[in-house]
Amino acid sequence: MSFIARELVGAAWDSNNNSQDPHPIDDAQLQQINSLTTRNALNIDPLSSVARNGLIAISILAVISLLATFGLLSFITYRFIFWQKYYKRSLTTNQYIVLIYNLILADFLQALGFVLCFCWVSQDALKTGSAACVLQALLIQAGDPGSGLFVLTIAAHTFLLVTSGRLVPHKWFAAGVVGVWVFLAILVIIPVASHGTGVFTPSGVWCWIDSAYEDYRLYTHYIWIFMAEFGTVVLYAVMFFQLRRQMAASSILAGSQMESLKRLRRVVSYMVIYPVAYVILSLPLAAGRMMSAQGKTPSTAYFCVAGAMMTSSGFVDVLLYTLTRRNLIIYSEVSAHRGNYDNMGSQSNSKRKTSRLMLGTKGISTMTTTITSHIDNTGEGGGFRRTRVAPDHETIYSTDSQDNNTSTDNIVQKDVELAELGKVYQKTTIEVTSEPAPYHPQKSRNSGHAEDGRSW
Repeated sequence: MSFIARELVGAAWDSNNNSQDPHPIDDAQLQQINSLTTRNALNIDPLSSVARNGLIAISILAVISLLATFGLLSFITYRFIFWQKYYKRSLTTNQYIVLIYNLILADFLQALGFVLCFCWVSQDALKTGSAACVLQALLIQAGDPGSGLFVLTIAAHTFLLVTSGRLVPHKWFAAGVVGVWVFLAILVIIPVASHGTGVFTPSGVWCWIDSAYEDYRLYTHYIWIFMAEFGTVVLYAVMFFQLRRQMAASSILAGSQMESLKRLRRVVSYMVIYPVAYVILSLPLAAGRMMSAQGKTPSTAYFCVAGAMMTSSGFVDVLLYTLTRRNLIIYSEVSAHRGNYDNMGSQSNSKRKTSRLMLGTKGISTMTTTITSHIDNTGEGGGFRRTRVAPDHETIYSTDSQDNNTSTDNIVQKDVELAELGKVYQKTTIEVTSEPAPYHPQKSRNSGHAEDGRSW
């Protein structure tokens, strides 16, 4: 392409010299002609029928994704601002929702970039240097890797929850989210700062980084997409085996812990849908760009199909959030309330029974503490019953009464679903053995006579 441009400039120069023009072309005019000729050579004018139909399909899917992501962003933003009407605590403390919100925001930027394909359909051409071309390239440069990095962030966040059992501290979580956006801004700025807006030209059937800058394509774009795809697969594979091991180890423990692990596994299965969808929708386009870098450029129809799949990711993510939102809110709120998924709380009655058994003259004290918890379905919970078994097996009952009608509205949040707790059984046995000092009456008697003799 650059060879053709140079030939055209040379022909224009020769024509000018042969015409004996008294005003020859200076360096500035030559540079302007060179730039104009290069732009015209890079333009796609007119569009082929395949490219035109493909751009129409991409534009329609982009509009659907744009409307879906904008609607979801508006809904979540409203809940962020007016959370007092719906929740007991700010929705911004829900880390899952915040991560998905940022993922949808990246999808929104991507969809907005692909919507500009309508300009190419209306003009029946892709023109280098136009405002639409530069804007589309900037939005795609931010949106494509942005979606991948936030999918990877969701996977890393879930991985930390599974391995440590705790949510990330809020200050570090907020710093991580801001850091991702700063990194995306750097990826967008690097090509422009190095070569100006001229780095963006028609590439395939939309505007992006010129094929002459393959290094910028790779290191500011596709390497992060491939890293997100590979990283999420590895993290979720490790989480799968980690959860299986935890559930196998917890099978002998209380039913509440098993229920907590099952709930966590269910949430992980929901969160794994996002990277699976991202890999399926982004891999064809990424593979096509890598083929182009190897000199094997796919057909226009291939890029049209790959672009249509890529721009659909916003709508797909919104659909996934709609289907999984309730479970994500419930689990994350319960996790935040408990502190970790291993610590199960319950609204239940507790019975404590202490027995002490004295055996023989050799004092053997065995104190067994048994704590059982169960759901009181009668609605008369609230009492704490303590049972003590004395050495003579006399049983004393004492009840710490409470108001049985006390409401838990101020304790349990509106959006927290209390799972039915089975039975928690904990038994602690402490055995203390004591043996009295030996008693010798004969020795004591002789000792007494000796003392009498000495005094006598």
